[in-house]
Amino acid sequence: MGNYRGHSADGRDFGILLLLALTLHFALPAQSQALPALDTKRVASGLSSPVFVTAPPGDYARLFIVQQRGQILILKLATGVLNPTPFVTVPNLAGAGEQGLLGLAFDPSYAINGKFYVCYTAAGSGDIRVDQYQVSSSDVDLADITPATIKNVISFSHPQANHNAGWIGFSPRSGDESNLYISSGDGGNGNDEGPGHVEGGNAQSNITLLGKMLRIHLDSATATYTIPSDNPFFGAAAPIKQEIWTLGLRNPYRDSFDRLNGRMFIGDVGQSSREEISVQHATNPGGGENYGWRLREGTIATPGVGGLPPPGNVEPIYDYPRTGTFGGRTVVGGYVYRGKQIPGLNGVYIFADFLGTTDPAVGKIFSLRYDGTAASDVQVITSQLFPTIDVPAVNLALPSSFGEDANGELYITDLGNGSVYKILPTTPNVRVESVTREGAGPVVVRGQGVPFSNVTIQSASDPNAASFTFLTTVPVMGNGTFEFSEVTVAGDSARFYRVVYP
Repeated sequence: MGNYRGHSADGRDFGILLLLALTLHFALPAQSQALPALDTKRVASGLSSPVFVTAPPGDYARLFIVQQRGQILILKLATGVLNPTPFVTVPNLAGAGEQGLLGLAFDPSYAINGKFYVCYTAAGSGDIRVDQYQVSSSDVDLADITPATIKNVISFSHPQANHNAGWIGFSPRSGDESNLYISSGDGGNGNDEGPGHVEGGNAQSNITLLGKMLRIHLDSATATYTIPSDNPFFGAAAPIKQEIWTLGLRNPYRDSFDRLNGRMFIGDVGQSSREEISVQHATNPGGGENYGWRLREGTIATPGVGGLPPPGNVEPIYDYPRTGTFGGRTVVGGYVYRGKQIPGLNGVYIFADFLGTTDPAVGKIFSLRYDGTAASDVQVITSQLFPTIDVPAVNLALPSSFGEDANGELYITDLGNGSVYKILPTTPNVRVESVTREGAGPVVVRGQGVPFSNVTIQSASDPNAASFTFLTTVPVMGNGTFEFSEVTVAGDSARFYRVVYP
């Protein structure tokens, strides 16, 4: 159930009444650290190495699933059915270990230009490549694979097969439109050294693109790019790389932007001692932060090669060891929840560890709160989410990534058992948000519900719960909204509404 509303006898304004039992659906007070009751549901299975999910802006009907070996699949959210034909299969991948198809980003103007971008390791060379594709002109569920339409945006060498990073994304920051962010690993190997690594390590060098977060301004029409004028090395002479935006990263495999305030969260995989979550603030759009690797591993000097923090060093907001309840061996950066279905989770950052601390490996899911200055209230929430609510219930194996649908709801990809899970509230959040009327026109009831479901609208002439009766059933749209118009309400009659699900 949700809240119900009615208009006063004179028909000019509307009061709001809440059922006491329903207040559990709303955000908890700021001083409380309790999380809402959570579940997961398996929405896709039988996948081959799923490593990411995302959706085009405003596309509430589909979820795109990236498989490491090259296929991007489409899940129809209304039916829960995977399209039998892949959206695209990216060819010529290097596929050993950590290599493969690693990133997908839709152009902010995808609904108009149909452009999207993939990040992968190239066969033979192992180079990191970002290519532009476009959707087919005849089928929105297929990409155009005509060779002339596939264009390389950027590529750079990567000496070893590990630490490929691979996340790409566009930011929600005002004034940052069409700037593509690309995460790059340090080149692989250990200690950021060996063949293909400059003296002192790639991550601390401004003459290599490795071990960085890169930022380029895309011209989607030509698949070319320029350098944003506030990049830290803008205008610098070669061999300095002007694409560099931040430095000192080892393997920032999974990253994200907070939809609300534009903060970037970076999950940087550690070497042997610490795993870390770092933040880049929207208040410093030009970047230039140095996150410390290889001199620092999290908040400590890197054993054997580390030392004092480099100039401009930025400490992680949270780092953790490889042992204990809050330990793990491979951090997987996540997302700040900004969806509509779990109000009590709003503003909470959800992330994971791929391997956990057990043998055989089983991953972990974490949560923390970040107020812009410090992280707090770190919790291990794996047992709250798993086993899933499905029958038969499924347990977490090896979480490889998180992703958002167009509504901002969160999903987990599981490399270990080829599945994708959606994070859900134990009690669905369904509510009436407004009741309006223009003059003698119909009463319009609007609210939020579970996408692609149905809700029941009940009405009454007084707010006594026992007096509510069935009025109608209405569908919830893919964006989570529903609307109903009642045309038979007399202008001077009191009317109260509530919504019931399922």
